[in-house]
Amino acid sequence: MLEASDTLAGAVGKLAAGNVGAACVLGRIVQDPFAGFMILMDLESTDLRGEAIWRLYRDAHHMDLDGFIQDVKARAGCLSRLRV
Repeated sequence: MLEASDTLAGAVGKLAAGNVGAACVLGRIVQDPFAGFMILMDLESTDLRGEAIWRLYRDAHHMDLDGFIQDVKARAGCLSRLRV
């Protein structure tokens, strides 16, 4: 679970969970720190970690970062509506 005291690099490390592919994807995402942070929070809310991030990016989106980000945002949006 991400904590308020986590740095951007620390959050990437936690979400990557030791998976190098996920770390690479997350590293690309946080090149824009503010938008990247918001996407990391969306990943946190959907409970995607490590290999699940890498497989979603590689297999479902064929390494298309924009498509991956839109999917994560949609998943997070669906979950937030269900929690209300």
